[in-house]
Amino acid sequence: MNPETNSYTTAGGIASRLLKSIPGVIDYELARSFTPARIAMFTLMVLIPTALMIAVANLTPQRVRNEQEASIAFCLLLFFLIPQILTTLGMLVLASPIVHAELEGQSWLYSLIRYQGRRALLLGKYIVAVLWTTCAGILSASIAIPFLPLQDPLKTWGTISLLCVLSSIAYGALFSLIGVIFQKRVMVIAFIYALVAEGLLAWIPAVINQFTISYRLRSILFRWLGLSVEKYFSSDGMVRNGMVASDPTGWAQIGWVLGISAGLLLLALILIERIQYSFQSEL
Repeated sequence: MNPETNSYTTAGGIASRLLKSIPGVIDYELARSFTPARIAMFTLMVLIPTALMIAVANLTPQRVRNEQEASIAFCLLLFFLIPQILTTLGMLVLASPIVHAELEGQSWLYSLIRYQGRRALLLGKYIVAVLWTTCAGILSASIAIPFLPLQDPLKTWGTISLLCVLSSIAYGALFSLIGVIFQKRVMVIAFIYALVAEGLLAWIPAVINQFTISYRLRSILFRWLGLSVEKYFSSDGMVRNGMVASDPTGWAQIGWVLGISAGLLLLALILIERIQYSFQSEL
């Protein structure tokens, strides 16, 4: 058997050539990302939640700022605005149209003629999207936290930064899979899914919320910042038992998020090679 031919068919050869192709995609996408439109989007992603949090902090009376409840409220505000809203919307815009943008730009053909081209394209653009969104989230938190009445700013910054990374990885994998499956109106479908599943179902105190990414991220937030679930969800036993995972440290939830992300991304990599896409001229 020809060694060169064998390198194309064995699992190790496929993985090796795929890994060699990804850096080229990343370099190209990063170079293409530094455009006025993309920089303006990145700036807005950072400034809007930052300005909102600082404005709320400035409007908070001084007598309230020194109370523990104020610190907890701003921790939750940070969580909602950055790891939840900012990263979700960022990955929705950057990750969900990975395939659609190439089809619309008539550049999908180049990925077809290269060995493992479609998978390299998906992984490369996914990594760039994760980098952009993670940087925006961490930068927003870094600017806002010094202005917020937090009891432990450094610990809060570390937790929110970790959640930004995990959220970007997980939602990027989720929206990439949606983008691979659906060819038209992919951003609309991704937005509806995020609104219904991550925005509504994740807050229902039932088994169904444990299948959402938001549930895992929220559990990490409560465990790592030492927030008492019994205290803040004590009015209803169902809510108390269904809002946060029973894992006392939060490390298991990190494993869950990474495992879910790997599963979604692996499924996207399998489907992108099997689905036959129609070019824009054929639609």
